[in-house]
Amino acid sequence: MSQRVQVFIDGQNLFKGVNRMFKGRLHPLLLARELAGDRELVGTHYYSGIHDRDENQSMFDLVRRRHDLIERTGVVVTERTLRYHWEWRVQDRDLKPPWYDDAGDTHKARVKRHRGAREKGIDVALALDAVAAALTDECDVVIIVSRDRDLMEIAAEIGERCSSPAGDCEDSVRVEVAYVSERRGDEKELPLYDRRHEIDQAMVDRARDHFDYREPLHDDEVRDFLASLA
Repeated sequence: MSQRVQVFIDGQNLFKGVNRMFKGRLHPLLLARELAGDRELVGTHYYSGIHDRDENQSMFDLVRRRHDLIERTGVVVTERTLRYHWEWRVQDRDLKPPWYDDAGDTHKARVKRHRGAREKGIDVALALDAVAAALTDECDVVIIVSRDRDLMEIAAEIGERCSSPAGDCEDSVRVEVAYVSERRGDEKELPLYDRRHEIDQAMVDRARDHFDYREPLHDDEVRDFLASLA
């Protein structure tokens, strides 16, 4: 009997990793199919913030179009409205991420004051849904798509509650992780998972989302895309 797989995607974490390393976006369903492989994909869940319409109308419309199309592919989308506060944005694009330099190194950079948007509650919603799927026998394998180390608690919780005969699960449930590797040794930071999937260039090419959501989508392109999934 084929293992039943449910995939839980931290949308912002995935986007940042893919965009930094490969540019562009991935479609949640195409990625989930890649990760499930020859196993039975029984559910794909996508978690993402969405802009407040009053704060940023254009970004709200862009994300709304994308989420609507994702939902039409059968993916369950969970949204949380972003929260805003004033912060500094570094303007020097040639400034490398902080882990590239030794501790103590200093750099001059220009900054600009702006209204920053932050997600709240996405990781909690993802964790609760993943644990619930395992405890209610909805799947045999949970795959978490995120490099967020806090989400390793999902693996610990499911392992504790599903591994013993007296636990809450009828059978043991495997917990796997998928992530974009941005530096050597990433896999050592995710030790609690039963399996680790590195999202590489080949997987990105197969699962890429080619739509431009800045403008309304063309009906014929959407129809052709949905037909290709079948």
